[in-house]
Amino acid sequence: MVRFFRWLLGYVEFAFLGGFIDGFVNDCYQNKINVHSLKKRDKTLYGECLYIDFKRMIEPAEKNGGELTVVKKRGIIFPLMKLKNRWGLFCGALIFVCLISFLSGFIWKVEIVGNSRISSARIISFLEENNIKRGAPWRLVDKNKTENLMLASFEDCAWVHINELGTTARVEINESVLKPKLKSKTAANVKAKKDGFIIKTSVTNGWQVAKAGDSVTKGDLLISGIYESEKKKGNQFAHASGEFIAEVKEKISLTVSRKQTYKSYKDEKTFRKILFFGAEIPLYIIPFETKNADIKAKSEYLSLNSVELPIGIKKINVRNYDIKSRILSDSELEKLLESELEKTLKNDFSNSRIIKKNLKTSLESNQAKISGEIICLEDIAKEVKIKIKKK
Repeated sequence: MVRFFRWLLGYVEFAFLGGFIDGFVNDCYQNKINVHSLKKRDKTLYGECLYIDFKRMIEPAEKNGGELTVVKKRGIIFPLMKLKNRWGLFCGALIFVCLISFLSGFIWKVEIVGNSRISSARIISFLEENNIKRGAPWRLVDKNKTENLMLASFEDCAWVHINELGTTARVEINESVLKPKLKSKTAANVKAKKDGFIIKTSVTNGWQVAKAGDSVTKGDLLISGIYESEKKKGNQFAHASGEFIAEVKEKISLTVSRKQTYKSYKDEKTFRKILFFGAEIPLYIIPFETKNADIKAKSEYLSLNSVELPIGIKKINVRNYDIKSRILSDSELEKLLESELEKTLKNDFSNSRIIKKNLKTSLESNQAKISGEIICLEDIAKEVKIKIKKK
């Protein structure tokens, strides 16, 4: 530690030659000049002292008829003395050091490791809500609180740890091990959830009641979970399960208006904002309209050695439009009706296979309507828990 402070203050290695050595050393101590590492070689005395003490040694050296010379200068002070007439460079270096120290107190990058079932997008959105994002100051981040909130918010999360690696926030996640699905021991029957004509059956547990070729209505028993045992008295229970593919009839009714509205785009403009450590500084004076406008934003950040910095540009593309309307012709109305029907069938019957359509289309002055029924193949089996009364 002493050598470190000497290096900060600056010290010199000196040589005293051609004089009375003992008298020179005694005068230095009497004047409280701290000299050390003294070595005598031939008629020359070598030693070390602080730079501020060296000038005080000149008088004792002359008094004892010797000459004092500097052999070597050591310490940070000597390179800085060369810059004494270049204060701008010194101030710039000082400002640079202060700026780096200031910027190191912010989050520049967020890394997520260890997640497989939990999506990174969900985690990033959660972290941003808790102020862990690019440009956020570290002093405002409560890591312990955020870790506990993540454990409470994500069921698949076994533990989480947020590490502060300089300007990088590394979120390490360990997901819980999925428990194997065990066969349910809850007593249950399998009943029909819809009316239908059974085409194919597959029973994995329980006692089959309905079979292929039967017509069933909603609520009919398909597989029983109750049976009588020769070894035990009274009814015994099991968890019935299976699959019943049936032809199911579904009613369809869809209406489309002949008058349709659409967007008529007028102009397109791009606005920019400077992104600086979480702050957004607009580069425009007049704000853009958000009503009747399609807005798309894209952020581009500066990078240094493949590391994104929390400094960049946000481009906002704004397309303004007017709402207009037009009356569709019969052919246009029919095409629109068919398109809406396909969307409805795809959304509402995604787990079914449509085998027949009995639909009727009618065109009116202000609308078009399609109605009728479809026949599809669907699994109508539904497990229903058996309520057992305790005696």
